[in-house]
Amino acid sequence: MNSKYIGNSLDLMKYDLLTHLVKCSEGLGLFYVPMLTEPKPKERNPKYETYEIGTLNKPLLKMMQREYRKEYSDIKVIKKYFVESGIHLSMLNQIGKKYFCEENRKDYFVEAVSHYKSLVNQTLVYVDPDVGCDIGITRSFRSNKQKYIRKHEVLLLKENLSKGGTLCYFQHLGDSNYSILERVADLTETFGELTLFVAYTRIQAGFVFIFNDEQTYFDKRRLIEQYYYQYAHLKHCDKFIISGKPLKSSGFLAL
Repeated sequence: MNSKYIGNSLDLMKYDLLTHLVKCSEGLGLFYVPMLTEPKPKERNPKYETYEIGTLNKPLLKMMQREYRKEYSDIKVIKKYFVESGIHLSMLNQIGKKYFCEENRKDYFVEAVSHYKSLVNQTLVYVDPDVGCDIGITRSFRSNKQKYIRKHEVLLLKENLSKGGTLCYFQHLGDSNYSILERVADLTETFGELTLFVAYTRIQAGFVFIFNDEQTYFDKRRLIEQYYYQYAHLKHCDKFIISGKPLKSSGFLAL
């Protein structure tokens, strides 16, 4: 996560979707693993101002628009938003250095697992890298390692999920040569059949959800479909993607 992204349309969607999932799941908390990288000035681009998904959440939309106008933002505003929304939040602090970097990567994820194991309530683990996972993005990964979570780190978190646990990470879809079909095939091969890929391709925002039991998978998939139905009026709703083992009643794309 980098301060230059706070307030853009991708952030609006990801924080609103997390809010929906946690608040609609009884007793569920949120463990936020931000992978906070050294702050940079805001990256202003018209494609990042496409506020569509998440606009029904007026407090979050207002906050995102306010933060987007700033030159720099502080991740504390995200923490404040979740707490004020009534969400039981745990956030992983940086380990060893002020910001996430290659030097503290190993310790960071060891601490993430340790912190997660200390939590009492059922918890959704959300990892927020700048760009996503290194699966399928080798060239960018080689030059910008701190922007990615590595697949073995995702697997480490998955292996330590409690029964009925949920693991999620953000994935930017930037590489147009890497098709959705290829991505989904790689994700399923790596993380198993209880992997759910969710995206709004109009803004290149994607999410990978990983589960360890079918009931939780179907429960969360149902909630994500409910989330998308709120925005079925959008002109570009054909760009909604939910890909994974489908519900029998699902009307969404399952690749």
